[in-house]
Amino acid sequence: MKKKVEIFIGPISCSCAGGITPARQEKVGRAFLLKRALEKIPDRFTIRLYSLGNETEYDEGMPILESYLKNSGERELAEHLAFSLNLATPAIAVDGELISIGDVPSLEDFLSRIE
Repeated sequence: MKKKVEIFIGPISCSCAGGITPARQEKVGRAFLLKRALEKIPDRFTIRLYSLGNETEYDEGMPILESYLKNSGERELAEHLAFSLNLATPAIAVDGELISIGDVPSLEDFLSRIE
């Protein structure tokens, strides 16, 4: 059975995300690289990317990310998520459980965390 991978990326240029920084751009770039690497592994993952800078994806993804944060014990971050996207994203969830908050693991690290 395929694992469901969800990748949450905050809006890079929004003041709520802390604005544009080289470090943030690098993290977002790594999120896209991880997505592409996972897509190359046949029949193992279903991948959903939430680009929270997009209004539709924001409305859909924010409640999901908030729920995952609460379930992982990050209650304060979840309660102030709209104002702390820079801290919470990029975030990676597998089958509804966060494995990474505010950073992106390498492909090797990702695969070791889910096995």
